[in-house]
Parts: sequence; structure tokens; C-alpha cells
Amino acid sequence: MNTVSDQNYLKTQQYRTGDNLDVRIQLHQRFSTNPTIYFEWMFDQLKLQAGMKVMEIGCGTGEFWRTNFQRLPADLNLTLLDLSTGMATTARSAVNQDARFSFAAADAQNLPFNIDHFDAVFANYMLYHVPDIGKAVKELRRVLAPGGWLCAATNGTGHLRELKYLLSQFGLQNPDSPASFARYGLENAPVILGECFEHVEVIPFADSLFITETQPLMDYIHSMIGIWDFHSNADTELATWITAEIAAKGGFTIHKAGGVVLAW
Repeated sequence: MNTVSDQNYLKTQQYRTGDNLDVRIQLHQRFSTNPTIYFEWMFDQLKLQAGMKVMEIGCGTGEFWRTNFQRLPADLNLTLLDLSTGMATTARSAVNQDARFSFAAADAQNLPFNIDHFDAVFANYMLYHVPDIGKAVKELRRVLAPGGWLCAATNGTGHLRELKYLLSQFGLQNPDSPASFARYGLENAPVILGECFEHVEVIPFADSLFITETQPLMDYIHSMIGIWDFHSNADTELATWITAEIAAKGGFTIHKAGGVVLAW
């Protein structure tokens, strides 16, 4: 099963609630080596202005908005959507049910809005989950008003390469599940978005993880169940290896490759 884009799996297992995503966000928050907070940096790349109508599809736990809550213009109109109703509920809590936000479950391939409805649209770290990416991009373009822009952040080739190599060494990878960046990543985003947008700009964010504790990394790995395969013996052996590596070297590096993709 290709779990990266299996909507039933994503809705009922991987993202039924915000728990799995929270585990991954916490790992990045605790062990990232770049002192700049990623979601604050992302906010700085954008031009959110007072009075704008904004939509996010695939809002997840709403962490981007929670992080930048105090920086948001007072009269923004924000519509946050996710395939999972559980995610949309979690996102609502993240912004304290602020009246500027509305929430709903929706599919990026069939957005429930008229043409030219929003001034800005977000589709961050989610297009690789959509079965028909081209159809979703057409929908994102359709609901954007003239002069509007899309932010569709993603990862690129080499993201978490040390972790993926480590998992393969212990037999924990799922060969039937393609890398997300192969479907939609920093390298192919200009071609994919260029089908509907005249301009596409990729802005990389240089960062890595320096792992100094075993359990948070193991929790991260377990949060990807269904995308990565698990076998009890290999799981124990991997945890033992991580603990020994940290004890011997103080920690180890896992490189990241991510960034913002803007289209207009």
C-alpha cells in the first residue's frame, strides 16, 4: 500500500488526531541546530496584510498559526481545512478558538469555494499526500483571487537522509511507500506548480537535527507507523544503537532539506 497518498490511511490512522504530527514537530523544535524558529522564518517570507482572506488546506495541528499568533494582523479572515476532522479540531484549540479562524474538513482535490475567493492560500507539507496533485494545484489556483499567492512548503532530496539510511540498515523501511519529496518536493515543485502559476520561487531553509536523546527519536520513528515497517527485534536493536551512538559521541546529526515554495 502506498501510504503516502492513501487518503483512508491518512484520515483514519496517521492523522486521525494530531498526536503523530505533534511528536514530529516536537523533535524538530527540540533538536534543530538552526537557532531561527522555522515557522517564524516562514512567516517572514510571506506578505500577510490586514484584511486578507486566507485559506490553509492541510492545516494539521495549526502550529504555524499558534507560533505566529501575536504577529497576525487583527482583521485577517482565516479558513483552516484538513482532510481529518480530528486535525481541524486540534488546530482550533491551538488558536484558542479565535474568532478570525473558521475550521472544516475538506479535500484539496475538491475545495468547497467559488473562484477568486482568497487572497492567499497555504498548502504546506501536504501536497505529496494528495492522490492527484495536479488536480489539487488547479483547485488552489481556482480559489485564488487575481494577485493572490500560494505558499506550498515541502522537503527536498536528502531530507533526513541519515535517518532513512539507519532505518534501512535495521530493515524498518517500507519499500512500497515512495519518498514524499519524489511526489512533490523542492526540486520538482517549480514544474508541478508551473502548470497553473506563472511564477514559482523556492526558498530553502538550512537546518539539521543533532540528536542527543534516544526516546524522542524513537517516538518520531513510531509516529510514522504504516509509512515505515516495524519488527520488534529490529526496533529494539535500533534503540540500542542510538543509545550507544549518543553515549560514545554525545549525539549525531540528521540533515534536513526543507523550505518554502511560493507561487503566483
